[in-house]
Amino acid sequence: MDQATILVINPNTSQEMTEAIDRVAQATVVGTHAKAVTLCSQQGPHTIEGPLDAALGVAGMLEVVGAYTSPFDAVVVACFGDPGVDALRMLVRVPVVGIGAASFTQASFMSQRFAIVTPSVGTPARYAAVTEAMGLSKQFLGTYQTTLAVADFESGDPAVLQTLVGHAQQAVKEGAECLLFGCAGIADQIAAIEERVGIPCLASVAAGVSQALACLGHRRMRLAAGPFRQVKQKDLEGFSALQRHYQSN
Repeated sequence: MDQATILVINPNTSQEMTEAIDRVAQATVVGTHAKAVTLCSQQGPHTIEGPLDAALGVAGMLEVVGAYTSPFDAVVVACFGDPGVDALRMLVRVPVVGIGAASFTQASFMSQRFAIVTPSVGTPARYAAVTEAMGLSKQFLGTYQTTLAVADFESGDPAVLQTLVGHAQQAVKEGAECLLFGCAGIADQIAAIEERVGIPCLASVAAGVSQALACLGHRRMRLAAGPFRQVKQKDLEGFSALQRHYQSN
């Protein structure tokens, strides 16, 4: 079987964050049967920090996937809020993995108690609801919100790492045995945080890509009709890359 391709899509337009995401994705596929191709939205917000950003980011992400004409075997949505996962699952005929859900799942396998360290826009109520829906409430310790904006993770400022470490240490003090980080942009700092706190720290992008690899382990053959589903025929204004998927074969 040909080498599998995993599309890793950053729904925001930050090139710096996309490069950080790609570094994690490439490290995750080393030694496997797959390659990672990392892309980002070409229109929409620079970072995703709330429902409006997420909605705009999803539109840009769908255009990027629709414009990608080479074969692919899985898609990873590289945003911790998992925006657009349901929409992509209606569009493509391959596994679609959100890094948030993948992170929760893997943390629950690795520990009895896990916590999330987030930027200032982290949403504790949402994470509590997600873990409850996934049956993980008893293992979820809670959300530790920093004062950092998502763009701060691109800065290289040592204070960013110190802030993340401080909140991570507090979570460990309160019983966390594994840590997640509520932003795909918290990538290059993970190894340093783990070294300082002494418990497993999961890079969310690595969780998403490794989950996609697990799905591909069940693959038997490519779908004969290619990666895209036939959506119900209708007029579509704009979104040029998606037009062909709204027309009859």
